[in-house]
Amino acid sequence: MENFLMYLARAGGNADIDSIRAELRNCDPLAEPYLTVIDGNEPGDTLSAAVSYYQYVKYVRGELNVNEGYFRGLDLEPSNPAETYSAIISNLVRALQVGDYVSASFLADLAFVVRVFMLCLSNARDYGYCDRLRSSYKTRLLILRSRFSSSQSV
Repeated sequence: MENFLMYLARAGGNADIDSIRAELRNCDPLAEPYLTVIDGNEPGDTLSAAVSYYQYVKYVRGELNVNEGYFRGLDLEPSNPAETYSAIISNLVRALQVGDYVSASFLADLAFVVRVFMLCLSNARDYGYCDRLRSSYKTRLLILRSRFSSSQSV
């Protein structure tokens, strides 16, 4: 599924995702919610991860909007994950205070990924070992930022 998010980040949802579908079809039935999401359908009451991925699909399609101010100042490379996490949480609190629950949900997702990245680093003590988590954070932020530049040029 992380590969699917990378496709969204790079191609704005227009990439060929047949290879990801094929991989998921080879998995057990637990992969079904992810296939549903890739096909652009709401996953319903299922795995929270599938719901999180669906949120990004809806965002890329333009069905959800976020306040870009919460995301612009975040470091694309979390070289200091504690500072990045703190900035995300600060923005999350601000979004919740004004009732911007869509932005808050994306910020909560970013916070979760960065927090897991921090825990990985503290346990593994090897940045390379935790690189997939760093990449997950970066991919999500790239997806969110993908619509910022296009909306400004209009």
